[in-house]
Amino acid sequence: MSDSPQATATVEVVSEPGLPPLAAPPVPARVRAPRLRGRRGRWVLLGFIAPALVVYLLMVIIPSLQSVELSFTDWDGISDDYAYIGFANYADIFASGRFWNAVKNTLILGLGSAVIINAISLVVALMLDKLEHGQGFFRTAVYLPALVSAFIAATIWKYLLNFNFGFVNTLLRDLGMPDAARDWLGDSGIVVWVILFLTCFTLGGNTTLIYLANLQSVPQELLEAARIDGANRRQVFANVTWPMLAGAVTVNMTLALIAGWTIFDQVMVLTSGGPGFVSETMAFFIYKVGFGEYRAGFGSAAAIVLFIVVIVSTVAANTYMRKREIQA
Repeated sequence: MSDSPQATATVEVVSEPGLPPLAAPPVPARVRAPRLRGRRGRWVLLGFIAPALVVYLLMVIIPSLQSVELSFTDWDGISDDYAYIGFANYADIFASGRFWNAVKNTLILGLGSAVIINAISLVVALMLDKLEHGQGFFRTAVYLPALVSAFIAATIWKYLLNFNFGFVNTLLRDLGMPDAARDWLGDSGIVVWVILFLTCFTLGGNTTLIYLANLQSVPQELLEAARIDGANRRQVFANVTWPMLAGAVTVNMTLALIAGWTIFDQVMVLTSGGPGFVSETMAFFIYKVGFGEYRAGFGSAAAIVLFIVVIVSTVAANTYMRKREIQA
């Protein structure tokens, strides 16, 4: 090994008082091979990541950036030529009553589904956590609806809710309640609430399992200590269990909000935005004007608005709930 300063190091050894310090033998410097292996390993990892990164860039990032440019044009989505019109698309969007109706429906479905799904899932998770027998069976039964795609589930419900031969109206008529039979998907007064119910029905499986996993990870010592101190079930839940679920609440609310803001499949299958434009959401509004009405520039502007709404609302909600976690 070389005796250069880069390859060796000296350690000064203090001798007894009155004697000069002694120099220790040269100590070999650290071998650089592990560092080289670390760099080589990072290049290997980058090689594995690169194909997926390239696909993501080509299929998501670049089209998203192009949509920002197209939002300032009058492109129809077909022709090669288009003109830049500045912020005209954005001005038309905010002046459109149809757009604000889509915003209202999105708020109802997004916030409503997030709150309802989390409330019901937490109750179901608490019930499953108390089960001593058959928990695996009921856990599977609760999760099964989440395995069915939103498109298939909406198709099934479309037939169940058909006014003429649907199971729901047929059952109501057979039970002697013909006046209760409704055109569930054609009544403009209730159609959004029907979609909200169906959304909550199909999206609660994952949320329930996340809550159940967190409930089963709560230290039993804390629960026992609270009971010994005389706390009842409500007090134990409010002061011990609920604070321990802060992380699960943050995750579930964030996922539910994102899913609610971007609801599309259910509206597409059940009502196609109808009757008229009554049940359109922002995601369906973007699809309809961009591909159905050949206003790709206008649809791109609406997509940018939706992106900003999702980002701002999700970050704000996540920040608030993270503060709650710290307090808990």
